[in-house]
Amino acid sequence: MKKVVKATALSLALALTSSMAMAAENIAFINAGYLFQHHPDREAVAKKLDSEFKTQADKLAANKKSIDAKIASLQKDAQNPKNRPSELKKREDEINKLMKDHDEEVRKFQVENDKRQNEERAKLLEGIQVATNNIAKDKGYTYVLDANSVVFAADGKDITEDVLKAIGGKTETKPAEATK
Repeated sequence: MKKVVKATALSLALALTSSMAMAAENIAFINAGYLFQHHPDREAVAKKLDSEFKTQADKLAANKKSIDAKIASLQKDAQNPKNRPSELKKREDEINKLMKDHDEEVRKFQVENDKRQNEERAKLLEGIQVATNNIAKDKGYTYVLDANSVVFAADGKDITEDVLKAIGGKTETKPAEATK
């Protein structure tokens, strides 16, 4: 009997302690997608990346156009029975090599472009993270979740606009209204 009373008392103490710990949690949320889309530096970063890769992209496009012209010429010449098959085969091999080299250049370009975009995206997201952390600390939030993972939240728990202001963005509409 004594053991049952002790176990019950211990269970009640644990339940009371855990509910008090849960009551101490102060949780807010942000709409990370909205923050990223409205980040004040996002358009400038996109323009910077476009200009950084424009010359190389134009060069690859011109190279592709040149290869396509050579293919068209070869196909036209293949229709003429006066052309020697050995000469046509030689030109076809040259075009295949050009296409292979071009494809490798395109692959390298895409890898470098993706790498730079990820670097710049990480910088923007880091700014959002720092601003979110600072606001959460200032307002005493123990957790900040992304709005996509929140099923229900009390009014006043959305700190998206505060974070947007902290990163220097201008608010246009509330994130909840933007998703409706």
